[in-house]
Amino acid sequence: MGLKGRHVVLSFVLLVSGFLIAFSYQQTKRESEVVQMSDQQWEKNYYYRQQLIEMEEKNKELQTELADKRQEIQNLEVELGSNEATLSDYVNRKKELQMFTGELPVTGPGVNITLKDADYIPSEENANQYIVHERHILRVVNELLSAGAEAVSINGQRIFKDSYISCVGPVISVDGVQYYAPFIVGAIGDQDVLFASVNMTNGLIDELTGDNIEVEIDKEAAIEMSSIHTGERG
Repeated sequence: MGLKGRHVVLSFVLLVSGFLIAFSYQQTKRESEVVQMSDQQWEKNYYYRQQLIEMEEKNKELQTELADKRQEIQNLEVELGSNEATLSDYVNRKKELQMFTGELPVTGPGVNITLKDADYIPSEENANQYIVHERHILRVVNELLSAGAEAVSINGQRIFKDSYISCVGPVISVDGVQYYAPFIVGAIGDQDVLFASVNMTNGLIDELTGDNIEVEIDKEAAIEMSSIHTGERG
């Protein structure tokens, strides 16, 4: 009986040992499989991580390139704006010079001085003493230019530094164009200054009236003057 008892105990021990060995083998095999799967997953994770890193680097490069392009566009906009402003200044300057030289008609505020022959001429022999002559017109033109007139005209025709005025009886010729009285000498500029200049005591108006010339002076909001090309007006 004692022997059988030992056999039973031994058998049980062997059974348990076999079970433990089998269980350990299964666990070892399973752990090996887990490790193998983890390696594959790690490789995949590494691959995806590298892809992500490359995409992030590419994104940074694109963002930097985009910022550079935006800066280039801003610089171009500033340059274009500057060029447009410069071009506009050139155009305005060109127009000013063209108006100054008479290539373009001009319009502006100023004064008109009207010169008329005397209504009453007491003697035909002394008729020339009662009509407007070129010297009277030249006197008015010079006075207005001295007072700062920007442009001067006779009956709307612009006067230039090389213009010539001649008198043939009651007719005044301005650069070959003839006009009859009344003669309107227009001046564009500061109205108050021009008006005061010709109205000074013992000044222009007194001289003209002393020569039997009828004179009227008016301030005008807009005086039109032709260009050097015949017939063009502002």
